Amino acid sequence: MKRILIVLVCWVFFQSVFAQDTPSKPATGENDMNILFGNKGNAPKIPIGYFLDIDGGFTKFSRYGVFLPGMSLGIILNHHWTIGLTGNIIDNTKGLVVHNIYYDSISKNMRGADLNGGFGGILLEYSLFPKSRIHFTFPIMIGDGYLFYTQLPEYYGSAQPYHYKHHAYISINNCFVIEPGVRLDFNFVRIFRLGLAITYRYSPDLALLNTSTHFIDQFTGKIILRFGQF
Repeated sequence: MKRILIVLVCWVFFQSVFAQDTPSKPATGENDMNILFGNKGNAPKIPIGYFLDIDGGFTKFSRYGVFLPGMSLGIILNHHWTIGLTGNIIDNTKGLVVHNIYYDSISKNMRGADLNGGFGGILLEYSLFPKSRIHFTFPIMIGDGYLFYTQLPEYYGSAQPYHYKHHAYISINNCFVIEPGVRLDFNFVRIFRLGLAITYRYSPDLALLNTSTHFIDQFTGKIILRFGQF
């Protein structure tokens, strides 16, 4: 809980300090949107935009590397504020195998399991100088995580040796997740932005079998492709 409060206070502080959008070298037009490629365009004085994100993230759960692809969508108010929905799933190509999760009474050994699931919730953002070609955005996701362990496939010898038994669920958990961060945005063209982000994911009530409550608390690096009307 202390971590959540510290992160939220920092996030609000940054918004308060940089709340005014008054660059040292203003554009020739008050509403000009500056872009890296092509001519800048004029935006409405009271815009309501929209966006669709496709992103890829890399993080760690304890010592296990995890790939987290995801999508987001929502609306943009007055260029600065964003509200929408976002989600990411665990998508390791060969599965995320976590060791020593449950006791196998047949082999008398502890066995590993596949971890699956993802995170999702409400996405809130504030952008500093959003009409500049390169600018900072402060996102925060507040939502749920849905994670579950399943048994690893057990192969056995037969005429077709690569058949395996049906996966069985071992442990399932819904948990609260909050994930603030900071992102560097590049206005490439009028309908496309590229973002490079670092976020920190925190879940205070994770409760999976033989798994630390801090198992998923970790930094994530992300690349975001954002399409829309800004």
